[in-house]
Amino acid sequence: MYVIGVDPGPLPGIVRLHLIVDSRGVEPSRLIGVEPSRLIGAEALQVTPGVLLTVATALCEGIGQALAYERFVVGRRAARSATAAAGTRTRSVIGALEEWGHTRCKVHARSAAEVKPWATDARLDAAGLLELTKGMRHARDAARHALFCAVRDYGLPDPLSRKANL
Repeated sequence: MYVIGVDPGPLPGIVRLHLIVDSRGVEPSRLIGVEPSRLIGAEALQVTPGVLLTVATALCEGIGQALAYERFVVGRRAARSATAAAGTRTRSVIGALEEWGHTRCKVHARSAAEVKPWATDARLDAAGLLELTKGMRHARDAARHALFCAVRDYGLPDPLSRKANL
């Protein structure tokens, strides 16, 4: 299965994690005697909003997938964005992404405040995602959402845990 992580905004970041999960579609960590999910590949890129859905569609390749993206929260941080139009563009990207995702896969929208304290650079490094996203800060944030989703929702062991064999 694929977990597609997206950091929406004026320059969206995308990370695709390729996981091996239990064939019954049940989170393996919840079943006794079932191997946990494994990360077997990852890709990362940054794109312009106009090609985001085209790229996301191409990355899915028709197999089971999940979409994990950063939910837009109006607050002080959003008010300090580079331009006044950035928030409007981000909300537009999120709207298109939600519509796209709900017709194709499971959708997981989480705030940065929920994901970033857990999805540290140390965890990304342990999962092999820090170097992959070097120089692409939006792709790195997408990796945080993808990794959080893969661990929390699809049985991938925490990369910093003893049972992680990434």
